[in-house]
Amino acid sequence: MFGDATAKKFTSKSTVLSRAWERYLATLEEMRIAVETAPQFDSAPNQRARAYHQLMEAQAIAYNFALVPRMAHPRIFKNTAWQTDVYCSGGNGPDFHYATVFLDGAQTYRITANIRDSKMLLAQHNSALPGSPNSRMVANYDFADFEIAPDGSFTVTLSAEKAEGNWIPLLPDVGYQWLLFRPSIEGWDKVPTELHIERISPIAPDHYVADEFDEAHTARRINFAADYVRYIVQEWMLAFYQRVHANSKGVNLFAPIGPAISGEVGSPTAEYVLACYEVADDEALIIELKEPPNGIYWGIQIFDVWLRPIDFRTRQSTLNSAQVAPDADGAVRLVLSRRDPGVAQWLDCAGFDQGQILIRNYRSSRPAQPVIHRVRFDELARHLPAETRRVSPDERTQELGRRRGAYLRRHGE
Repeated sequence: MFGDATAKKFTSKSTVLSRAWERYLATLEEMRIAVETAPQFDSAPNQRARAYHQLMEAQAIAYNFALVPRMAHPRIFKNTAWQTDVYCSGGNGPDFHYATVFLDGAQTYRITANIRDSKMLLAQHNSALPGSPNSRMVANYDFADFEIAPDGSFTVTLSAEKAEGNWIPLLPDVGYQWLLFRPSIEGWDKVPTELHIERISPIAPDHYVADEFDEAHTARRINFAADYVRYIVQEWMLAFYQRVHANSKGVNLFAPIGPAISGEVGSPTAEYVLACYEVADDEALIIELKEPPNGIYWGIQIFDVWLRPIDFRTRQSTLNSAQVAPDADGAVRLVLSRRDPGVAQWLDCAGFDQGQILIRNYRSSRPAQPVIHRVRFDELARHLPAETRRVSPDERTQELGRRRGAYLRRHGE
């Protein structure tokens, strides 16, 4: 089909690119084997398909984080970062309109924004992609400490050299660093923080041409992707569940976790309290907070054994402080079960008999101290207060419709 010269051209190899690609493929295979030999693979056979779903997602999100960013014309990425049920490795929360941006410390950038309906906005600065050499969390910023105009608007300068006004310092000698924004958004009719970024320092038109066309630079980005895939699988999919189980000293027991478990992407502003749950089809778990957190935000969420959220776009697998109501004694009680008990504050675990429960707690003066009561499903009513709000199947359907509509408005298709 091809002449000798053309065939030789197609069969020749670029060593640096080939090595990077072979390392990437070897990493994928190593991670597949790691997943298939993990304890969760045997203990939760009905969640094996979700493991492979997440293996594929790890590749997609690694491409978006490692290969896509361009420093000459930075973009704030939303739908290709942590977004609803599409990209959610590591356990994204439903009440945060996450956004990421990738920056070069040699440049100066300006963010223009409006806080809108977000009660809280955080920005976490990381030196590199997780899993890469020298990757670390550099700083965490709470925009409550920034100057914001009465109409909610503000600007921020990002640069290595100190700037007047709102300023986020960049690492001067790091050409690839990134910020993760966490704007909160709690109600279905609320609008999240609006963020825009532009580079304001001058550069030559071909300043970053190597990022896209140079073999060594592309190989470096492929290596970033391989390291990030490894991080996602090892730290989030595999180790997290085991660490939470060990930290809580069993199932259906909550315990707070620190940075050693939450990792470098976990928010330093948050208190994370987790449990590994087990529940049979004829059982229910009553999650009780006798003193609910009193901070700016708290929420509860269900994950599978791979730290992938149960779809919160189509199921009530999450609830937050604006969506729950305390009982007459001041305690908040929620019910986790594999079947709908007709309780308003139900957490849908998608029929999975095991997984993880996470409570996020921000700016509270007291810690979250939830306890779990394991009861028979048919005896649930006698373990709940008489005033527990009930919902009919039609009311549940309507609420789920509001939920789906809100996420469609926020993220699109």
